[in-house]
Amino acid sequence: PSQCDPTGTGLIVNDILTPWGFPECDPFILLHEFGPLNSNKVNIPVGMHPHRGFNEVPYLKQGCWIATDAWKPEGDPKQPMRSGCVQWGFIGCGIEHGAKFDSSYAGPLHGFQLWINLPGNKKMDPPQFQDAESDALPVVNLSDLAKAKVLVGELQGMVSPIDTGVNQVQYVDVMLQPGAEIPYTIPDGFLTVFVYVYAGQGRVCSEPVSRGDVLNIEANAALDLQADSSTELSLLVLSGVPLKENIVQYGPFVMSSRAQIQQAFHEYQSGKFLHETCEYLLHTAEGTERSQRSLH
Repeated sequence: PSQCDPTGTGLIVNDILTPWGFPECDPFILLHEFGPLNSNKVNIPVGMHPHRGFNEVPYLKQGCWIATDAWKPEGDPKQPMRSGCVQWGFIGCGIEHGAKFDSSYAGPLHGFQLWINLPGNKKMDPPQFQDAESDALPVVNLSDLAKAKVLVGELQGMVSPIDTGVNQVQYVDVMLQPGAEIPYTIPDGFLTVFVYVYAGQGRVCSEPVSRGDVLNIEANAALDLQADSSTELSLLVLSGVPLKENIVQYGPFVMSSRAQIQQAFHEYQSGKFLHETCEYLLHTAEGTERSQRSLH
């Protein structure tokens, strides 16, 4: 993948879907990977910035970060976000947020940021945020040598607690031990399919792959995954139902027309951008907690 600095902080990420773009990625807009790297080499806060018109789905594979969001301020008992957690942010009409890495954490840092488009008639709905702790996410044993963590969607009857609303997507972290070989079934109608290899090497649909490889899988194709005999193979499988709607993106805003982009900038600059509150859901192994949070 190509590399970029989306936050302007010097934190370089792999821009995984760049070779395809929209609408070939529909409903996905971008997938960024940061790390893996040593956390002691990262002390970069991501400053407050706005978004409107899509879902953002960060997955923290390893690490610990602290949000600087108005609805989950530093010191909140729900802080910080730890290894294995995933968030589904229905941004809708707009939010402003930021983050920083926890300086007390001394381990490796590795994560992903996914943007998923919203239908035009949902882009101005009130925001909602869901955090799922690692132990709230189901793990499916695909074989004696392979397992999958269901971040979003359903796999073999195991369902993520994340409610994706109108979006039909599946987002799965698949981990194969050396020599593992498994078939993987994409849900019917999920016509957009990507596989990203983040560790190890092996084969995907008989094609040799290693870390950093990304494959756009043909719709309805059989997806066969195989780790080499001497190394593990770890990858993300991303699939979804296309929305088949036009988008106009400018920086942090993803809307349906240029006029809506201009409206977003005008409202942000004039202080009329944010909704008053958002619903916040925390998914844990014990269940789901709901609350209303201020966006100011």
